[in-house]
Amino acid sequence: MPAERYFYPNPIVQGQTITLDGEEFHHLVHVCRARAGESVEIVNGLGVLAKAKIEQIEKKQAVLQFSEITEQKTASPVLILAQGIPRMNHLELILEKGTELGMSEIWLFPAKLSDRKVFSENQMQRMRTILINAMKQCGRLRLPKLSIMGPVKDWPSIEMNAYFGDISPNAPWFIDELQQSAPGIGVFFCVGPESGFTDEEHHALQTHGLTGVKLNANILRTETAAIASLSLISQFLSRTNG
Repeated sequence: MPAERYFYPNPIVQGQTITLDGEEFHHLVHVCRARAGESVEIVNGLGVLAKAKIEQIEKKQAVLQFSEITEQKTASPVLILAQGIPRMNHLELILEKGTELGMSEIWLFPAKLSDRKVFSENQMQRMRTILINAMKQCGRLRLPKLSIMGPVKDWPSIEMNAYFGDISPNAPWFIDELQQSAPGIGVFFCVGPESGFTDEEHHALQTHGLTGVKLNANILRTETAAIASLSLISQFLSRTNG
């Protein structure tokens, strides 16, 4: 586990002085009990890790100055999870574990059988916070992108190795399909909500060029399918691009 890290959602420049407020300030001062003069690590979700000295702690913000900066110039291969909107407790788990497993973007879409179709601003903020916290905890330097999409039939063209979870008895095994793919263009995987895809969505996915694949001999819950697919893809991309 990396050292305690804090999120600053802007470009980072050597020697720059910034202020940290909101949840990050609360965590710095009231949870970790940091004091002026101490050094901490800052990430911006854009591939930069910086060390910063706490210059001053005020009532609602802290003043920090960046010193040493490390930049991750090469991004990992693209790994997109398209997730039919599930219940919020399941979605929170998917966001957290997906970040840990290297997901670069998540598409949330209103499937026909999704319990909910839209998110409130508070729910959007909650999801962003989960992604940020998971990024800091697992040591990543790039924050996954959160995209709210339309129904499957309205998706743009997907120019990647693209698959969806299919419970059809004759669906090929995902691991076999993955090993025959071209890793350099990234991987896209779609998972349905708790009640699965409708026949119309199944057809739309195939029309978009996605291949239906089997993840397990058993029928998986939506959060299990998301984590299982990301685990396989992450290992595949790491081995083929390492």
